Amino acid sequence: MLIRDHITVIILGLLVMVSAIAIVLSQHNSRGLVTELQGLYQERDTLDTEWGQLLLEQSTWATPSRIESFAGNKLGMQVPAHDNFVVISQ
Repeated sequence: MLIRDHITVIILGLLVMVSAIAIVLSQHNSRGLVTELQGLYQERDTLDTEWGQLLLEQSTWATPSRIESFAGNKLGMQVPAHDNFVVISQ
């Protein structure tokens, strides 16, 4: 019976060691995932800032006065005279 008790204690000790190693590995993986998540949050914030800047730039480029200026200066377009207007009624 003494040998059986020793084997039981050894098996229980091994199980405790395996459990401890599994906990350490699990915590290590969890910390790695938290670090990755924080990096992704930072990347998201950077992309949100860039998106806001791009929206602002788009609204600046699309202002009617800028488009009219571009059409006149670069394309040589001009507003037609009033006598060139044709009004169509139903």
